[in-house]
Amino acid sequence: MQWLAALCVRRPVFTWVLILALVVVGVASLRGLGVDRFPNIDFPVVVVSTVLPGASPEQVETEVSDKIEEQLNSISGLDELRSNSFEGLSVVVARFDLDKDTAVAAQEVRDRVNRTLSRLPAGIEQPRVERMDPDAAPVMLVALSAPRTSRELTEYADRVLRRRIESLNGVGSVNVLGGRARQINVVLEPGRLQSFGLTATDVQRSLASQNVEIPGGNVAQGATTFSLRVMGRVATIAEMGDLVVATRGGLGVRIRDVGRVEDGEEEASSAAMLNGRDVVMLSVAKQSGTNTLAVIDRLMERIAEVRPDLPPGFRLEVVRDESEFVRNAIGAVEEHLVIGGILAALVVLLFLWNGRSTLIAALAIPTSIISTFGLIKAMGLTLNVITMLALTLAVGIVIDDAIVVLENIFRFIDEKGVSPRRAAVLATKEIGLAVLATTLSLIAVFLPVAFMGGIVGRFMGSFGFTMSFAIGVSLLVSFTLTPMLSARWLKPSAKYLPEHMLQEVEGGPEPEDDPDAEFSDPAAEPRAEEVEGYRQWSARTRVLPPAYLASGHAATGLYGLVEGVYLRALAFVMRHRWVVGLAMVGVFLSTIPLVKVVQKNFLPLDDESRFDVSIRAPEGMSLAQTQLVTERMAREIRQIPGVQLTVATVGSPPGDPSGRGSNQASLFVRLVPANRRADDQQAIMGRVRTQVVPHFVAEHLRVSVSAVNAFGSGSAADSAAIQYVLKGPDLERLGTYSQQLLERVRNLPGVVDADTTLVTGKPELRVRINRPRAADLGVSALDIANTLRMLVGGVQVSNFNQGGEQYEVWIRAAEDARITTAAIEQMTIPTAVPGRSVRLADVVEISPAVGPASIQRLARQRIVTVYANVVPGTSEAAVIAQFNAAREALHMDAGFTADLAGRSKELGRAGQSFALAFIMSLVFMYLVLAAQFESWIHPITILISLPMSVPFAVFSLVVLGQSMNIFSTLGILVLFGIVKKNSILQVDHMRDLRRQGLGRADAVMIANRDRLRPILMTTVAFVAGMIPLAISSGAGSGTNRAMSSVIIGGQTLSLALTLLATPVVYSFFDDLSHSRRVAAVTHALGWPVRALSELFGKKAPAHAAPPFGDDSERTREHNIPR
Repeated sequence: MQWLAALCVRRPVFTWVLILALVVVGVASLRGLGVDRFPNIDFPVVVVSTVLPGASPEQVETEVSDKIEEQLNSISGLDELRSNSFEGLSVVVARFDLDKDTAVAAQEVRDRVNRTLSRLPAGIEQPRVERMDPDAAPVMLVALSAPRTSRELTEYADRVLRRRIESLNGVGSVNVLGGRARQINVVLEPGRLQSFGLTATDVQRSLASQNVEIPGGNVAQGATTFSLRVMGRVATIAEMGDLVVATRGGLGVRIRDVGRVEDGEEEASSAAMLNGRDVVMLSVAKQSGTNTLAVIDRLMERIAEVRPDLPPGFRLEVVRDESEFVRNAIGAVEEHLVIGGILAALVVLLFLWNGRSTLIAALAIPTSIISTFGLIKAMGLTLNVITMLALTLAVGIVIDDAIVVLENIFRFIDEKGVSPRRAAVLATKEIGLAVLATTLSLIAVFLPVAFMGGIVGRFMGSFGFTMSFAIGVSLLVSFTLTPMLSARWLKPSAKYLPEHMLQEVEGGPEPEDDPDAEFSDPAAEPRAEEVEGYRQWSARTRVLPPAYLASGHAATGLYGLVEGVYLRALAFVMRHRWVVGLAMVGVFLSTIPLVKVVQKNFLPLDDESRFDVSIRAPEGMSLAQTQLVTERMAREIRQIPGVQLTVATVGSPPGDPSGRGSNQASLFVRLVPANRRADDQQAIMGRVRTQVVPHFVAEHLRVSVSAVNAFGSGSAADSAAIQYVLKGPDLERLGTYSQQLLERVRNLPGVVDADTTLVTGKPELRVRINRPRAADLGVSALDIANTLRMLVGGVQVSNFNQGGEQYEVWIRAAEDARITTAAIEQMTIPTAVPGRSVRLADVVEISPAVGPASIQRLARQRIVTVYANVVPGTSEAAVIAQFNAAREALHMDAGFTADLAGRSKELGRAGQSFALAFIMSLVFMYLVLAAQFESWIHPITILISLPMSVPFAVFSLVVLGQSMNIFSTLGILVLFGIVKKNSILQVDHMRDLRRQGLGRADAVMIANRDRLRPILMTTVAFVAGMIPLAISSGAGSGTNRAMSSVIIGGQTLSLALTLLATPVVYSFFDDLSHSRRVAAVTHALGWPVRALSELFGKKAPAHAAPPFGDDSERTREHNIPR
């Protein structure tokens, strides 16, 4: 790369233009970059939701879920097929391979669902097919409260607020939660119907046929055409009560004769509370691919516009804002990036004590980081916690190349007396190969991360691309801007100016390599002579050749002390190489016990200042009672110091995919910012488990306390850290096995919130038909079911228009006529004889029973999930192992299986993906280094330092109380890239000096002496850049600490060993390469080379390059100007 350095030294304007062009592109791209919490990932997951009102979970499973699964099961690329059958709701989730296009998958699912519509039972609502898009998740929760009825709040929220918010650019949808919309209720009295010989079906038919508006076509009268409209809709509520149902005795029986028409509200299926106050919630989701912060900023502006227009007494509050976490996390990373850059630059000042050198090295940080924004934009990525974390880590890496080049230029000027202009070229040439090797091998480490498989790979892909591009730009900066600025900003050495500066020919021709010359590293001197050389180095009596005596090297101060200690230690270990060998073996073997001790989790613990509490009351508990119990628990949670507010949501709207019933609630707890409370989030969650939940033992609640799940449905099972799925054909046996497994794992150390998804005991009334009696009376099962559905459950029969709005008209029996079994039995059913009806008690028998609250299936088999959370300090991998042992002890029958799911399953997949990424990185690093050094052996010399860093990294995790998770594993991968940079600098310089004629002892000592300062500078600079991450707190701090603790600990603790081990390993392999036995083997393996040479008419020389070893190395001419 010396030609590029020489070009840039001669043409400074060209250099500035080259770098500024990248910077300008980066600045321009930054303005259009999206800002989000996570990368924009397209998960090929499609959800089919089908509502069958009033159906039991068993009926939904057999008549809806199973038939839809049968159609979807044969779609290509299907990875997992799940279904949840709730009361009146089927939710089928089809998860496809990650390389499947989501739009294509959704269309295929939609086509298959349309095919099966004819097989689905009558009365279902049109199945809803939706793609699960994490990027279109809710970003804001707004609470509307007022001293008004729930209907008034819901009307204002739905008709006014929702429409004003939905019109904003970037808003995808707005859902109203916890409200009760206006509804026209036709309340029937079964006794009156019976007295007139009528049934609910007659009323339904009357409303459907008399409250209609049908176009009648056009009427042409001359030059004018009139639209003919049949005004059949009622104009008022009272008019609806006057509709005639039938004629009895010559008189019309009207609706008001058999019941009443109310301008009321829908039956409550959900409720919401903010700090104990009843509210209506608006959940706002953004459009996929839009900038989260921009959308929320526009939402805040719109809410500010709406507030002055609110009716008196109305309050509008933002209770959940996803931008808070994004802003805090991104802001913290930005702060760490700036502080880390300043600290890294100060390291240069500390070592070189030269302000101009510090500025030259520091310029590599902004130029590389800003230029990277251009690639982020071009790749369609966003600024999120992953890409920003990559940029923060890159701060300590991108300055490394500039430091190495700058330090070598500084050394040429300060120690060799070369002019800055010529030193910029010569020093870059000397160090260029090593810098190129370190950079390309770093890219070889990070680029495989971009192609990792699985969901973790999709998340980490942006990390790999961001790091690779930033490092690539830093290489360009180190070969262009750094030499150019060094040539112009660094001052000549005053000590050597008279003797040397006047003798130099600036920009003189450089000696060229001889293309026909082939050289190998010379054989080392006899071992006794080499050992004596190291002894003289240790005693400081070694006499060097004149060319190296005049180098002017003189280390003083603290660095001089460090260098002296290092050189004496290096001379000692080179005399006693077995010491380092034993140390390396011991360090490597320590990995085994350390890996056993360290916690192994999927994600690090993070303080997001919020968490969820999932509550499930006993089956059959009403919505009002569940609401009361939930608020009692929320009140106690609010008394814990550090809790800011609670948002309780009980039940769910009809058709909601969560399937949450009236006995289920979700409690969102928001905490004050981390810097304003004494306890962290995990401690407060622990207090809820130990101090609040035990107060509700009498209510038999099933409670789970977990962190907010950014991607799941929010249910306790989806949010759990441990998920274990039992599969089998018999639900009762599954229940037995799951209960046995639950009892075994519930008391395991560190396990909390253990439970199963199987919930039985849901009370129900079963209507059994006396078929002979029904046949005699002319009553069909369909008539019985429809009558009960209308009078007990209620059905929509028509619509009512008013003021440009349309409201649903529902028909249902009066409450006192449907709350007891005796009252239901008095309901009348139509018969086959027109005008005749019979009582329900005449043809059916009603008996109480219990059934499951929901039925889950996986791969078309029934399943039960046993799930649990773990307390801080507990290893998820260890708990999973105990789950496996407990499952083995069950000795389940044939046909019943168990497997991991959710985070537990992804933990294993992540391990496999990282293992493949490590292997690919090692292979690519080896190939890059082999190409750079033209050697098959010395890449091994360099890479041998990598396994030495792993024990130190794991030791750091153990000491600092961190876990081995996906981010700390990624930190080890980063550590691999950093540690081997030191070895490259050492090996490259040792080989250069030996080819210049130095013996191995002198080459080892001088090369490592020369490279000690840049190695220390790059190491300390990188560690300094990591310090802000290590001491961070608040949003995203868990991720920051997980990576930084690995990197700081592994880098600092392994530094001394690698500084000493690399020269020792180099000498071992150098001896091996000159071994007679190895030479004989390589000579034998080299026959293809000789044969090919003879075939093409050129005899291979006696020293023809063997396929392995260093005999193929071609040495370049290296002059050290004096």
